[in-house]
Amino acid sequence: MLKTSKILGLILLLALLAACSRPYRFYGTLYDRPGPAGEISGTNWDDTPFRLSDLRGKVALVFFGYTFCPDVCPTTLAEMRVLMQELGNRAGDVAVVFVSVDPERDTPARLAEYVPAFDRAFYGVHVPLDALASVKTAYGVIAEKNYYDKEDSAAGYSVDHTARVYLIDPAGNLRLSFSYATPVEDIRSDIEHILRE
Repeated sequence: MLKTSKILGLILLLALLAACSRPYRFYGTLYDRPGPAGEISGTNWDDTPFRLSDLRGKVALVFFGYTFCPDVCPTTLAEMRVLMQELGNRAGDVAVVFVSVDPERDTPARLAEYVPAFDRAFYGVHVPLDALASVKTAYGVIAEKNYYDKEDSAAGYSVDHTARVYLIDPAGNLRLSFSYATPVEDIRSDIEHILRE
């Protein structure tokens, strides 16, 4: 009897060790060759200069959108707020960066009305139009204006854009991205794993 219980205990211990030694499986889409994230330079919603490289040492979650977006952008920013709450004490190790793909309308003043409504700690970045193309290329972002008939809307146009959240690790490398509506708990798990590395 004692021999059988020792064997069962040893089997259980080996099973636990095997489970612990399994590599972590990310929920986000990993880049085959993580490399330095493209620099993003502009003006934050509070009129201070912004440079993505100044966030080294933190996980940065970068999302491209615009303030007149009817659905994807406010939903994503609301989910980022929930994520930061769920990270608790680790939230200070993470930065959320909203980059406008509509710099003509999304001035820093407009971003100041929009971004802090989700979280005052979030960055809302205005990149000048002449610099935005290279930033979009660096991240593989597509953003195209879709014009309305004049009588349809006072806004004049919407912007069809890539709806992914890009994760830059504390070393400044673009590691993975999350598709729209990835569950908050999955993003949190990936962030916590990267912060433990």
